[in-house]
Amino acid sequence: MTQTSAGAGDTPNRLFSGYDSVGSGMLSSSAVLGDHEHGGGRNALNIQVCESVGELAEALEIDGSLSVSYLKAVNVTAKMKFMKSLNVTEKSVTIVVYAAQETGTWRVTDASLKAGIEPPTDDKAAARFVRSYGDSFIKEATQGGEYYAVYTFRTATQKEQSSLTSALKAEGIYIGMTAKADVQAKISSFESKTSVDWTLKQEMTGITGVALPGEDKLIEFALAFSSKTMNAPVTTGFAIQYYENIPGFGDGFGKVTANRRHFLGARGVLASLARLKGVEHQIRRLNDIYACYRFEDPELDALRAKVEADLETVEDQVDAWRDNPTGNFAKPVLPSLASGEPVLDFAAGQPASFGNEGGGTFDFMSVGDAFRNRVRIASIRLADGTWNDHHVIRRIEVEYASEKGRWTRIHGQDGNSRDLLFSVPYLIAYLSKYMTLLPGDLIMTGTPAGVGPLAVGDTVEVEIPSIGVLRNRVVAE
Repeated sequence: MTQTSAGAGDTPNRLFSGYDSVGSGMLSSSAVLGDHEHGGGRNALNIQVCESVGELAEALEIDGSLSVSYLKAVNVTAKMKFMKSLNVTEKSVTIVVYAAQETGTWRVTDASLKAGIEPPTDDKAAARFVRSYGDSFIKEATQGGEYYAVYTFRTATQKEQSSLTSALKAEGIYIGMTAKADVQAKISSFESKTSVDWTLKQEMTGITGVALPGEDKLIEFALAFSSKTMNAPVTTGFAIQYYENIPGFGDGFGKVTANRRHFLGARGVLASLARLKGVEHQIRRLNDIYACYRFEDPELDALRAKVEADLETVEDQVDAWRDNPTGNFAKPVLPSLASGEPVLDFAAGQPASFGNEGGGTFDFMSVGDAFRNRVRIASIRLADGTWNDHHVIRRIEVEYASEKGRWTRIHGQDGNSRDLLFSVPYLIAYLSKYMTLLPGDLIMTGTPAGVGPLAVGDTVEVEIPSIGVLRNRVVAE
C-alpha cells in the first residue's frame, strides 16, 4: 500500500485515488476511473463556538465521514493534522475563526473499476484489494487556501463546559454569530476575565510570504482573507466514496464493510480511541499542574499506565486491519475508559479574602484558578501603615508567575473616603464657594498612603459598593 502526501500537488489528480478510512489515509494507487465535473470557487467566513469534537470538525469544514478516521490516518490534509494537534476532548470548548478561498472543486460524476481490476469475490481477494487500493476512493476534492484559528478552553467537566458557554454567550460570543470586527474585542475581553486555562493556535494554507496575524488581529485577517492571492494553493478538503457503492462492484466486500463499522461506527474502535485520547490529554494536563507544584499522584500514574495499555490495544487492532481487513475483530476491552476523565480535586485550605474595612480587603487569586492556569506566587511585598492609631498592613503586592509571563496585583491600596482629612461633603461645599461645579466635573483628592509604581500587567480597580467595579489592565503602548 503506497501512501501519498495530502498537502500539495495538483488537486484534480487526487480524484479516484484510493483511501484507507481506518489506518492509512490517502494512497497514491487508484482502482477506478470515470468522469468528473469542475465547479467554481467559493469564499467562506465563519466564527463558531463548539462544544464537541464533531462540532469542531464541522466548523473547520472537515467532511463528516472523515471526522473520526483522521485519528489514525497518516496522510490527510494539513487542516486535519491541525485539528489532531489541538488535543481537544468532549469536555473542551472551542472558538473557531475560519476563512477559506476556494479556487475550484472537482467532483466525480461516474466511476467504474479500471480495466484489468476485478471486483473481489471472496474475503481473501477483498483483503488484497484493500491493501492495494484502500476501502474507498476520493470522489471530491477542493483546492485553494484556508485560514483557521482556534481558541481552546480546557474545561474538564460538563458543568464547567456549560458554565463557560453561558459566560461566552453573555459576552455576545455564541453559536451562529456573524463574523464582524467587533467580535475580536469581545473575545479579548472574555480572555482577560476567564479563569479557565486556554490556548490559541492558528494556521494558514494556500499562501506563502504572508505572516500570521497577531492575537488582536485575527478577525481582521479573516475578514480580508478572501482578497488575498492564493500563490500556493493546496488541497483544502475532500470527500470519499466506498467501493461497494460502485454499480456492479458485487458483494465481495461484505466483511470489509462490517469491519469498517467495527472501527468507524458511533461506538466503534476509533470512537473509543477519541475518548482515550481525551483521557490522555487530561492526564497530561494534570501532570503539568503537578509538575508546577512538585506534587505526585500515584493514582493518576496508575491510570496513565492503563490508558497507555488501552492505546496499544487499539493500535494492535488498527495494525491488524492493515494486515488483513477481512479478519475477525472482537470488541476490545479498554478498562481505563470505565474511570472516565480525571478531574482536579482539592481543598482550598485558605479563605477567599481577609482584611477589614479600614485597610481594604486583600483578595488573592483563588486556589482553583491558580491550579488550572499553573500560576504560582513569585514574590510578596508588604507595606505597613496606621489606622485608628494601630499599625496595620495597608498594601500587599503579589507577583504571580505562569507560562504566560509575570504580573503583579496590588491589594489594599485603595484606601477609603472615610480616611480623607476632609470629608467629601466638606470638599464640595468648600469648592462651591469659589467655582460652579457641573455634572461630570472631577474632584482630585490625592492618593492613599503607600503609593507604588504601576507596571505592565497590573490591574487597577475602582469600586463603588453596591454599584460595581471598574477594572483597567496596564498595557504597553
